[in-house]
Amino acid sequence: MQKPKFTARVDNIYFLSRIGSSLRWATQGLAPEELSSDVKHMLERLDELEAIAHQLARPNNDRA
Repeated sequence: MQKPKFTARVDNIYFLSRIGSSLRWATQGLAPEELSSDVKHMLERLDELEAIAHQLARPNNDRA
């Protein structure tokens, strides 16, 4: 599987993998209600992509 060139996309804005950690750092002190819908969507998408990457990183014989 080829690694994607970007982590997530909102409209025509592409976010690289390191941007995700910066976005989390920038929004960590804010309540979710204060975030725009695009930022909320980006954070949710980053969580999904990290979960997928974590699953792919586990060996196939790991039944945990």
